[in-house]
Parts: sequence; structure tokens; C-alpha cells
Amino acid sequence: MLLPHGAPYALWPGSTPPPRVPQTSSPGGWECFVEDLIEARAQVSSGGRLDPAALDAIAAKYRITYEE
Repeated sequence: MLLPHGAPYALWPGSTPPPRVPQTSSPGGWECFVEDLIEARAQVSSGGRLDPAALDAIAAKYRITYEE
């Protein structure tokens, strides 16, 4: 799937086992966002639930926004 910059999208694992999907992001930088999420996992999630404010704070650094 090719998405223009700023286009909202979502992926949902709707099968068992969940699918494995390769992703190529351009321009680069996605890997840094993921690394920051991994480093901050204790602040971003608690009891298996994401803290939207903590996630948004990290995402903002990479100009990533989440819509509900």
C-alpha cells in the first residue's frame, strides 16, 4: 500500500495467527521512533494498555499523530 504523507491509516491483526507484514517507510526515521517506544515502554504502557499522552509525546518528535 502506498500512502501519501499525512494520510491516516490503521492496521488490525484480524486473523490467528496475526499476519507478518513488512513495512518500508520513506523518508527514513521510523526505526528511531520504534526504538524510542521500546526504550520508553514502561512509561508508554501499563498493564498491557497504552497511555495515549505518553505515546503522543514520543510521536510528536517524529511528526506522527494518532487519530481516534
